[in-house]
Amino acid sequence: MPEAKKRLIVNADDLGRTPGINAGIFEAHNQGLVTSATLMVGFSSAEAAAVEWSRLPKLGIGLHVALTGGRPILPPEEVPSLVDEEGRFPARPEGLDRARPDEVTAEVEAQFDRFRQWTSRLPTHLDSHHHSHRLPVVYDALVSLAARYGLPVRNASAEVGVWLRRDGIATTDRFNEDFFGQEANLETLLKILAGLPPGVTEIMCHPARVDAALRLDSSYVDERQQELAVLTHPGAIRAIREAGISLTHFGEL
Repeated sequence: MPEAKKRLIVNADDLGRTPGINAGIFEAHNQGLVTSATLMVGFSSAEAAAVEWSRLPKLGIGLHVALTGGRPILPPEEVPSLVDEEGRFPARPEGLDRARPDEVTAEVEAQFDRFRQWTSRLPTHLDSHHHSHRLPVVYDALVSLAARYGLPVRNASAEVGVWLRRDGIATTDRFNEDFFGQEANLETLLKILAGLPPGVTEIMCHPARVDAALRLDSSYVDERQQELAVLTHPGAIRAIREAGISLTHFGEL
Protein backbone atom coordinates (compact mmCIF):
# COMPACT_ATOMS: atom_id res chain seq x y z
CA MET A 1 0.00 0.00 0.00
CA PRO A 2 1.24 3.56 -0.68
CA GLU A 3 2.46 5.52 2.32
CA ALA A 4 -0.17 7.88 3.80
CA LYS A 5 0.44 11.54 3.02
CA LYS A 6 1.59 14.09 5.55
CA ARG A 7 -0.58 17.18 5.17
CA LEU A 8 0.03 20.37 7.11
CA ILE A 9 -2.05 23.47 7.84
CA VAL A 10 -0.02 26.36 9.24
CA ASN A 11 -2.69 28.68 10.67
CA ALA A 12 -1.95 32.24 11.78
CA ASP A 13 -4.35 33.48 14.44
CA ASP A 14 -5.45 37.09 15.11
CA LEU A 15 -5.71 38.43 11.54
CA GLY A 16 -7.39 41.83 11.63
CA ARG A 17 -6.24 42.77 15.12
CA THR A 18 -3.65 45.39 14.05
CA PRO A 19 -2.05 46.54 10.77
CA GLY A 20 1.23 44.95 11.83
CA ILE A 21 -0.40 41.58 12.43
CA ASN A 22 -2.02 41.77 9.02
CA ALA A 23 1.32 42.61 7.39
CA GLY A 24 3.12 39.80 9.20
CA ILE A 25 0.55 37.16 8.37
CA PHE A 26 0.42 38.09 4.70
CA GLU A 27 4.23 38.12 4.53
CA ALA A 28 4.38 34.71 6.21
CA HIS A 29 1.96 33.44 3.57
CA ASN A 30 3.60 35.05 0.54
CA GLN A 31 7.17 34.24 1.56
CA GLY A 32 6.84 31.39 4.01
CA LEU A 33 4.79 28.53 5.37
CA VAL A 34 1.48 30.08 6.43
CA THR A 35 -1.40 28.53 4.48
CA SER A 36 -4.32 29.64 6.63
CA ALA A 37 -5.38 32.43 8.97
CA THR A 38 -8.35 33.29 11.14
CA LEU A 39 -9.94 36.72 11.08
CA MET A 40 -11.05 38.63 14.20
CA VAL A 41 -13.88 40.77 12.88
CA GLY A 42 -14.29 42.94 15.97
CA PHE A 43 -11.05 44.87 15.51
CA SER A 44 -10.32 47.99 13.51
CA SER A 45 -7.93 46.39 11.02
CA ALA A 46 -10.22 43.48 10.16
CA GLU A 47 -12.00 44.98 7.16
CA ALA A 48 -8.68 45.94 5.55
CA ALA A 49 -7.49 42.35 6.03
CA ALA A 50 -10.62 41.06 4.32
CA VAL A 51 -9.96 43.33 1.34
CA GLU A 52 -6.35 42.13 1.07
CA TRP A 53 -7.48 38.50 1.22
CA SER A 54 -9.29 38.95 -2.09
CA ARG A 55 -5.84 39.19 -3.72
CA LEU A 56 -4.52 35.99 -2.11
CA PRO A 57 -6.37 33.03 -3.63
CA LYS A 58 -4.17 30.36 -2.02
CA LEU A 59 -4.67 31.59 1.56
CA GLY A 60 -7.54 30.01 3.46
CA ILE A 61 -9.20 32.27 6.04
CA GLY A 62 -11.50 31.16 8.81
CA LEU A 63 -13.35 33.01 11.55
CA HIS A 64 -11.46 33.55 14.82
CA VAL A 65 -14.44 33.85 17.15
CA ALA A 66 -13.50 36.34 19.87
CA LEU A 67 -15.35 36.23 23.20
CA THR A 68 -12.30 37.32 25.20
CA GLY A 69 -9.96 40.28 25.12
CA GLY A 70 -12.10 42.78 23.24
CA ARG A 71 -15.64 44.06 22.74
CA PRO A 72 -18.70 42.40 21.24
CA ILE A 73 -20.10 43.07 17.79
CA LEU A 74 -23.56 43.28 19.31
CA PRO A 75 -24.53 46.12 21.67
CA PRO A 76 -23.27 45.19 25.15
CA GLU A 77 -26.79 45.42 26.58
CA GLU A 78 -27.79 42.52 24.32
CA VAL A 79 -25.09 40.21 25.72
CA PRO A 80 -24.77 41.25 29.39
CA SER A 81 -23.56 37.84 30.55
CA LEU A 82 -20.50 38.14 28.28
CA VAL A 83 -19.25 41.60 29.27
CA ASP A 84 -18.24 43.66 32.28
CA GLU A 85 -19.64 47.04 33.32
CA GLU A 86 -17.50 48.71 30.65
CA GLY A 87 -18.90 46.48 27.92
CA ARG A 88 -15.73 44.44 27.51
CA PHE A 89 -15.28 40.69 27.23
CA PRO A 90 -13.27 38.95 29.97
CA ALA A 91 -9.53 38.69 29.45
CA ARG A 92 -9.60 34.89 29.43
CA PRO A 93 -12.16 32.11 28.87
CA GLU A 94 -12.41 31.49 32.61
CA GLY A 95 -14.36 34.75 32.77
CA LEU A 96 -17.13 33.21 30.66
CA ASP A 97 -18.27 30.95 33.50
CA ARG A 98 -21.69 32.68 33.67
CA ALA A 99 -22.21 33.13 29.94
CA ARG A 100 -25.75 32.46 28.74
CA PRO A 101 -25.91 30.06 25.80
CA ASP A 102 -28.36 32.25 23.88
CA GLU A 103 -26.07 35.28 24.21
CA VAL A 104 -23.00 33.29 23.15
CA THR A 105 -24.89 32.05 20.10
CA ALA A 106 -26.11 35.54 19.21
CA GLU A 107 -22.62 37.05 19.39
CA VAL A 108 -20.98 34.20 17.48
CA GLU A 109 -23.57 34.50 14.72
CA ALA A 110 -23.08 38.29 14.58
CA GLN A 111 -19.35 37.79 14.06
CA PHE A 112 -20.05 35.15 11.43
CA ASP A 113 -22.42 37.49 9.60
CA ARG A 114 -19.86 40.29 9.61
CA PHE A 115 -17.24 37.95 8.18
CA ARG A 116 -19.58 37.07 5.32
CA GLN A 117 -20.52 40.71 4.77
CA TRP A 118 -16.88 41.77 4.42
CA THR A 119 -15.64 38.81 2.39
CA SER A 120 -18.75 37.74 0.43
CA ARG A 121 -17.88 34.13 1.20
CA LEU A 122 -17.91 31.55 3.94
CA PRO A 123 -14.94 31.12 6.26
CA THR A 124 -12.84 28.04 5.56
CA HIS A 125 -13.30 26.97 9.19
CA LEU A 126 -14.05 28.15 12.72
CA ASP A 127 -11.80 28.49 15.74
CA SER A 128 -11.70 30.78 18.78
CA HIS A 129 -9.51 33.33 20.52
CA HIS A 130 -7.79 31.80 23.56
CA HIS A 131 -9.40 28.47 22.58
CA SER A 132 -12.65 29.47 24.24
CA HIS A 133 -14.49 26.70 22.38
CA ARG A 134 -12.88 24.30 24.82
CA LEU A 135 -15.82 25.46 26.98
CA PRO A 136 -19.04 23.56 26.17
CA VAL A 137 -21.13 26.73 25.96
CA VAL A 138 -18.87 28.17 23.24
CA TYR A 139 -18.32 24.82 21.55
CA ASP A 140 -22.05 24.36 21.10
CA ALA A 141 -22.41 27.74 19.37
CA LEU A 142 -19.52 27.06 16.97
CA VAL A 143 -20.69 23.56 16.15
CA SER A 144 -24.21 24.75 15.45
CA LEU A 145 -22.80 27.06 12.75
CA ALA A 146 -20.34 24.47 11.51
CA ALA A 147 -23.08 21.87 11.07
CA ARG A 148 -25.35 24.36 9.29
CA TYR A 149 -22.72 25.38 6.73
CA GLY A 150 -20.56 22.27 6.54
CA LEU A 151 -17.48 23.92 8.05
CA PRO A 152 -14.51 22.37 9.87
CA VAL A 153 -13.68 23.42 13.44
CA ARG A 154 -10.25 23.55 15.07
CA ASN A 155 -9.31 20.43 16.99
CA ALA A 156 -8.25 22.56 19.96
CA SER A 157 -7.66 19.75 22.48
CA ALA A 158 -7.99 16.01 22.85
CA GLU A 159 -11.41 16.51 24.42
CA VAL A 160 -12.59 18.86 21.68
CA GLY A 161 -11.42 16.34 19.10
CA VAL A 162 -13.62 13.68 20.72
CA TRP A 163 -16.60 16.06 20.70
CA LEU A 164 -16.08 16.97 17.03
CA ARG A 165 -15.86 13.37 15.91
CA ARG A 166 -18.94 12.55 17.97
CA ASP A 167 -20.85 15.38 16.31
CA GLY A 168 -19.68 14.60 12.78
CA ILE A 169 -17.76 17.88 12.32
CA ALA A 170 -14.73 17.90 10.03
CA THR A 171 -11.42 18.66 11.70
CA THR A 172 -7.73 17.82 11.54
CA ASP A 173 -6.23 14.63 12.90
CA ARG A 174 -4.18 16.63 15.36
CA PHE A 175 -3.49 20.17 16.58
CA ASN A 176 -0.02 21.40 17.56
CA GLU A 177 0.43 24.53 19.69
CA ASP A 178 4.08 23.95 20.65
CA PHE A 179 5.34 26.75 18.37
CA PHE A 180 4.59 29.53 20.86
CA GLY A 181 6.33 31.84 23.31
CA GLN A 182 9.92 30.87 24.08
CA GLU A 183 9.45 27.78 21.90
CA ALA A 184 8.63 29.86 18.80
CA ASN A 185 12.05 29.21 17.29
CA LEU A 186 13.53 27.39 14.32
CA GLU A 187 14.64 24.42 16.39
CA THR A 188 11.10 23.78 17.65
CA LEU A 189 9.56 24.13 14.20
CA LEU A 190 12.09 21.79 12.59
CA LYS A 191 11.47 19.24 15.34
CA ILE A 192 7.71 19.40 14.73
CA LEU A 193 8.19 19.00 10.99
CA ALA A 194 10.63 16.10 11.37
CA GLY A 195 8.18 14.23 13.57
CA LEU A 196 5.03 15.00 11.61
CA PRO A 197 2.94 11.83 11.29
CA PRO A 198 0.72 10.91 8.33
CA GLY A 199 -2.68 12.61 8.18
CA VAL A 200 -3.62 16.26 8.60
CA THR A 201 -1.94 18.37 11.29
CA GLU A 202 -2.57 22.01 12.17
CA ILE A 203 0.22 24.13 13.61
CA MET A 204 -0.96 27.32 15.31
CA CYS A 205 1.17 30.45 14.92
CA HIS A 206 1.02 34.23 15.50
CA PRO A 207 3.38 36.07 13.11
CA ALA A 208 3.38 39.87 12.98
CA ARG A 209 5.26 43.01 12.18
CA VAL A 210 5.18 44.60 15.62
CA ASP A 211 3.45 47.98 15.69
CA ALA A 212 2.33 50.43 18.33
CA ALA A 213 -1.22 49.13 18.31
CA LEU A 214 -0.01 45.63 19.13
CA ARG A 215 2.17 46.86 22.00
CA LEU A 216 -0.83 48.64 23.48
CA ASP A 217 -3.22 45.71 23.09
CA SER A 218 -1.31 42.47 23.70
CA SER A 219 1.16 40.85 26.08
CA TYR A 220 2.42 38.62 23.24
CA VAL A 221 4.44 41.05 21.15
CA ASP A 222 8.11 40.53 20.26
CA GLU A 223 7.59 36.80 20.00
CA ARG A 224 5.36 37.46 16.99
CA GLN A 225 8.22 39.09 15.11
CA GLN A 226 10.37 36.05 15.92
CA GLU A 227 7.65 33.76 14.63
CA LEU A 228 7.60 35.66 11.35
CA ALA A 229 11.35 35.23 10.95
CA VAL A 230 11.13 31.48 11.57
CA LEU A 231 8.09 30.90 9.33
CA THR A 232 9.89 32.55 6.40
CA HIS A 233 13.29 30.97 7.13
CA PRO A 234 14.80 29.07 4.16
CA GLY A 235 15.60 26.16 6.46
CA ALA A 236 11.95 25.73 7.43
CA ILE A 237 10.81 25.91 3.82
CA ARG A 238 13.47 23.37 2.83
CA ALA A 239 12.43 21.03 5.66
CA ILE A 240 8.85 20.93 4.35
CA ARG A 241 10.07 19.88 0.93
CA GLU A 242 12.56 17.31 2.19
CA ALA A 243 10.01 15.69 4.50
CA GLY A 244 7.50 15.30 1.69
CA ILE A 245 4.91 17.38 3.53
CA SER A 246 1.98 18.79 1.55
CA LEU A 247 0.86 22.25 2.65
CA THR A 248 -2.88 22.81 2.68
CA HIS A 249 -5.67 24.74 4.42
CA PHE A 250 -9.03 23.90 6.00
CA GLY A 251 -10.94 24.65 2.83
CA GLU A 252 -9.21 21.70 1.19
CA LEU A 253 -10.05 19.13 3.86
